[in-house]
Amino acid sequence: MAKPTLLFATACALLAAAAGAHPVEASNYLETASPYVPYEFLIGNWYSPLPGSNLTIRQQFKWGPAKSYISYATYMAEPGKPEHLHFEGIMVWNGKSKALDFLFAVEPPSGVEEKGTVKAEADGTIIRDVEMTDAKGAVSHFRQTFRSTGANSAVTSLLRQTDKGWTATMPGSEELNMTRRD
Repeated sequence: MAKPTLLFATACALLAAAAGAHPVEASNYLETASPYVPYEFLIGNWYSPLPGSNLTIRQQFKWGPAKSYISYATYMAEPGKPEHLHFEGIMVWNGKSKALDFLFAVEPPSGVEEKGTVKAEADGTIIRDVEMTDAKGAVSHFRQTFRSTGANSAVTSLLRQTDKGWTATMPGSEELNMTRRD
């Protein structure tokens, strides 16, 4: 019986000593920096009219719980018709690659997926490198860039990799103006 009592007494003495220790003050060195800071300008609803057509693209970027990921969806709209979901998925920080990994369902329920990385360049340009796999397993590569041009304006490009290099996925998609309207 002496051993448990001695152990209890020692534990109480240690707790009492710890209670008298000075508290550790909060410091910014104890906080983890948010890896999502370069992507924050994208949060919101962005509209881009497609040149030479009556289509409008709406790109929606939203925070996941506790800013743990970014949800991204793209919708297509034509006057007089309901908005159509083109793709939707999430982008999440990968500490090893220091980029966002993403996985999107394209034209649900088509069985088409996009996956890849999103990274921030030193000049603030965001680059989304895409590997698209169709329902039969065929693979294509795309690249989308985003560049902020103001508080509620940005420019995006939508490019497809071909044997001749990167080309516009549709007329005018090498530079589309984006306007935020929340």
